[in-house]
Amino acid sequence: MLEPISVYFEECGENWFVTETIASSHILLMMTHGEIIYTLNRETFHLKKNDVLFIPKGIIRKAKSITPHTWNVVHFQYQGEGEALPLLQKDEAFLVHFHQNEYLKQRFSLLIQHWLRKPKFASTMHHSILLEILTIINEEKETGRAYDKASVLAAQIQDYIVHHYRENVTLEELAELVDRTPNYISSVFKKTTGQSISAYKQQIKILAACDLLSKSQMNVGEVSSYLGFCEQSYFNKIFKKVTGTLPSTYLEERIRVWR
Repeated sequence: MLEPISVYFEECGENWFVTETIASSHILLMMTHGEIIYTLNRETFHLKKNDVLFIPKGIIRKAKSITPHTWNVVHFQYQGEGEALPLLQKDEAFLVHFHQNEYLKQRFSLLIQHWLRKPKFASTMHHSILLEILTIINEEKETGRAYDKASVLAAQIQDYIVHHYRENVTLEELAELVDRTPNYISSVFKKTTGQSISAYKQQIKILAACDLLSKSQMNVGEVSSYLGFCEQSYFNKIFKKVTGTLPSTYLEERIRVWR
């Protein structure tokens, strides 16, 4: 389990420094402005904007500002078998530079918000967000593929569709949401996710339909109407396209399993 000890955004002046000490926890730093020099076990790292530094527990560290800087910082403990991430399986520090890091900044911001709010199930939320951040960093370190602007745009569109799945969300509406043209978002979404926006909308609606057919007392016609399909025949067509079976057959199968 990944367990944050401290999560914060910090602004530091040009006289900021850290005296030589042993890291008592894992530390993750993401620079958002300025420059610093970090020394870890006598290896020097020059951090600039968009750089992310991972410092494992037990390493000897010291640091100083070159210029005033701002950064996101997470101190955390970890107990487990590495979550299939080399980063958590080795006691090695490393620096990763992101050309675009808007998505990563969003995840850090969300982690900080949850850390401050302490919502219900906070520990699970902290673990999942921090694990995603570490996975993105590990992927970038090993493959050079990061979450760029296109990924952020696609994620915005997906999030909007998920939260408005009952509505007839138009391409124009989505384009206005991200301040781009319909043709542009269609192209970027397909390139980033591997499916069209229309296919994604259908997928989300049918996933909701499966949930309703499984867990509610609604029949096929009621589910079709609830999800905004004008004709049940069209709902049947899309349901079969996505799931490979008709909604009536799906419902019958679920009833048979319950019995």
